[in-house]
Amino acid sequence: MSTTTSILFNNKKIVPKEFNKIASKYDFATAMSHGYQDDLNKSGSLLQLKGDELVVDLCCGTGKSTVAFKDKITTGKIICVDNSEGMLAVASEKFAEEIKQGKIEISLQDAMDLNFAPNSVDAIFMAYGLRNMPDYSTCIENLHTILKPNGQLVIHDYSLSNNWFSKPLWFILGYGFIVPFCTVVSGSSTIYTYLIKSVLKFLQPNEVKSLLEKKGFGKVEIVNHANWRRFFFHSFSAFKQ
Repeated sequence: MSTTTSILFNNKKIVPKEFNKIASKYDFATAMSHGYQDDLNKSGSLLQLKGDELVVDLCCGTGKSTVAFKDKITTGKIICVDNSEGMLAVASEKFAEEIKQGKIEISLQDAMDLNFAPNSVDAIFMAYGLRNMPDYSTCIENLHTILKPNGQLVIHDYSLSNNWFSKPLWFILGYGFIVPFCTVVSGSSTIYTYLIKSVLKFLQPNEVKSLLEKKGFGKVEIVNHANWRRFFFHSFSAFKQ
């Protein structure tokens, strides 16, 4: 493990600074990833919204996650939260019209220290975020606090299936394709090397489900994704009890 990647593991609060470095090329890199937006769209479809809710898109990045469900909100509002100024700058440009209309708001915040009142948010969408938190348990507790009673949380993240071949396959895919390709596209290997290692160390699907239930969520559902991606990606839908 390189020194920089090791620092990322030991202090995940500096992860946003690494995302700042690749923000301008992030959309292009992920567009080359088979099924990236399709998987986000599938997770976004899990949100049970009427259209007038306040939804927080947590760890929104450049807003590709927001695209997955923004058309569900008509009279409500989406607050796009991230701790990377560079990623939010891209999102701000992407959603310039919606921001003018008051449909979307951009907010620079640390996901571990959110500026929302208890019981104030109708739904939270968190894509590729929980894995990057320094404390999964405290993060889930905080999300439970700001959600309204029966508010919904949808998590979309890498979570390797509990079988003998998921880790070897991910290792091959990560170091054989993701790291070299994204390094060429973005000019930096650090965040992508961190990605591969963080996925290998992250919770398995049943562990995420158990954590959600332990922290007061009910009706927890694990949703698989299509084709080969079902071994690496999972969505989790849960409601505040």
